[in-house]
Amino acid sequence: MKNFKYFLFVISSIFVSCGDDTYSIEYNDKEVKTPVSVTVDSRDRVALDQHLDFAVTLSEAYDVDAVITVAAVNSCGDPISHLKETSTGTATVTAGSTTGFGSLFFASANKGHVPAGSWDGLVDCAVLSVTGIALSEGNDPYVASENSTPVTVIDTESDYMAIDDDAVVIVMDWKNPGDNDIDMFVTNGAGTAFYEIAETGSRYEGDYFDNDSDAYYPAPDGDYIVWYVPYAQEAADVPAELFFTKPVSGEVVHIPFTIPTGAPLAYTPVAIITKTTDEEGDMSYEIAAY
Repeated sequence: MKNFKYFLFVISSIFVSCGDDTYSIEYNDKEVKTPVSVTVDSRDRVALDQHLDFAVTLSEAYDVDAVITVAAVNSCGDPISHLKETSTGTATVTAGSTTGFGSLFFASANKGHVPAGSWDGLVDCAVLSVTGIALSEGNDPYVASENSTPVTVIDTESDYMAIDDDAVVIVMDWKNPGDNDIDMFVTNGAGTAFYEIAETGSRYEGDYFDNDSDAYYPAPDGDYIVWYVPYAQEAADVPAELFFTKPVSGEVVHIPFTIPTGAPLAYTPVAIITKTTDEEGDMSYEIAAY
């Protein structure tokens, strides 16, 4: 089985000012500031070293391309700021447009710190920030004032968040694993044939779907259903989530859900994987909530 956790985003508003041609992300109070609204869009639960897609949206279009830099800053595990770990990604907003898309791999653990091993994760020690706006021509760049969005860092099970060359890596997590035992299964679209079975009885359930070591590999094109079964459940709603890491690219799809109080000991569909293969034999996967 495998473990793996996940990630985040929100609306950030920053002020930028038009400067000279020397790149800087330092705030310069003498420059004329132009308000720019930036949206970083995704979950607010993240795992170390995990791939995150984000979108940025400017409040106004520019006449030239603009490159927006987003940083993941992780200081979990040590209060000394210079020991923080940082990773960055960029999104290009083309001339005349207001939206761009980018990705990054969330910052590694600070000083080798491993996040708390509970559903709640670590708070108040990691942020996403828009740190720079650079124009492709003219006075450049715009300068972003300090602005950040807090995120929750959750622990991971490295085997199940690793990027695989030919498999969709799946991990399911839920709250209070000491009181709840949830199993996970993947079947064909009709629900008549099992492709993956994960029923370990411990926290997390994980598996590799369509791996070249599987007896059925490659799986036929079509739909596959991901199910959960509450083998044991406390007398309460149980929040849970699924993370799917796509092969090669490492793109992560996050699907949160709730197992309701008194859920029957039965198969409940929660996600669907759609596989397609192109004329060159390249396989791709689309994943969505059921």
